[in-house]
Parts: sequence; C-alpha cells; structure tokens
Amino acid sequence: MRCLIKFCLFVVCVALVAPLIAIAWLEKHVLPGEVLFTLFAQVLAVAPGLPGSYLRAAYYFGTLEQCSWEIHVGFGTIFTHRGGAIGSRASMGSYCVLGHARIGAEVMIGSRVSIPSGKRQHFDEEGRLTSAATQYDTVTVGERTWVGEGAIVMADIGSDCVVSAGAIVTKQMPSRVLIGGNPARVIRELA
Repeated sequence: MRCLIKFCLFVVCVALVAPLIAIAWLEKHVLPGEVLFTLFAQVLAVAPGLPGSYLRAAYYFGTLEQCSWEIHVGFGTIFTHRGGAIGSRASMGSYCVLGHARIGAEVMIGSRVSIPSGKRQHFDEEGRLTSAATQYDTVTVGERTWVGEGAIVMADIGSDCVVSAGAIVTKQMPSRVLIGGNPARVIRELA
C-alpha cells in the first residue's frame, strides 16, 4: 500500500514538472548545450521538504539518460549534465553536485558530495586548459555503496563499498572495500 501511495505521488509530480521536461527535451534535440536543463535543475533544487524531493525525482526521471522513479534527491542537489543515471532506491543528501555520474541501485550519498565528470573536463584534446569543457568522463558508483559527507569522487568506485567522509577519490577503486583519505586509498577489505 505504501509503495502504491508513493507511486501515485510520483505520477502527480511528473505531471507537475511535465512542461519543464518537455522544454528540456526540446533543448536536447534542437539546441546545443544544457542551459535550460541546468536552469530547471537549479530551480527545483531549492524546492523544500518531501514535495521538493519528489519534484526533483520526477524531473530527473524525465530528463536524465536513465533514472528510476524510486530515488531521493536532497535539497540543493543538482545534476549539471543530462548524461547522468540513477538506479532504484538510490539516495542523495543535500547540496550534492553531480555531473556525468552513474549512480547504482541502493547507493547512499551523504550531503555536499561532488561527483564531477571525471578529472579532465577542463582540458582540450591536446591537454591544454580551456574554459569550454569538452571532455566528460562518466564516473560510476557501484550498487549498494555508501559515500560519506563531503567526499569528492572523480573515478569509478565498485559495488558494496564505503567511502569515508571527506575522501577524494582520484583513481578507480575495487568492490567491497573501505575507502578513505586524500588522495583516497583502500583502507581495508569489507566482509
């Protein structure tokens, strides 16, 4: 019964943000860039409480590359690119900034976590610094991984991991490990 009520609320929220989804879809297919997609993400990011979380989930369901309807998107959290993906029952805390990120099912992300689009998005093809970001990498966070408050994730993380608060992940991490530090390293394997 609870799941049915939640689904019905989600459908209402999809109807409410349908004009924004339609405009973002038109932008994707007609105009270069993601100006309107980002504008709507920022507007919805400040919608308070549970209604805000449902509105953000509905918007991302309709605009991201892939997105489950069973997600929680905290206050102030935004995806900066529509190339992201979110698995079922994933949860993001407040004030997260996510780029080209693939968030697996049942991932829990603390507040103020940043997952930019890789480590080289502000370099051109010759490796020179540029203000026009051209190289986006997709960063993957595996299923059932927990990412602690204030972590910065710039490389893939396997499934069933725990990333400590404040960790800065700059290289790929395996599954089933505790990760921490700056730069992040494997602290120990998890049982």
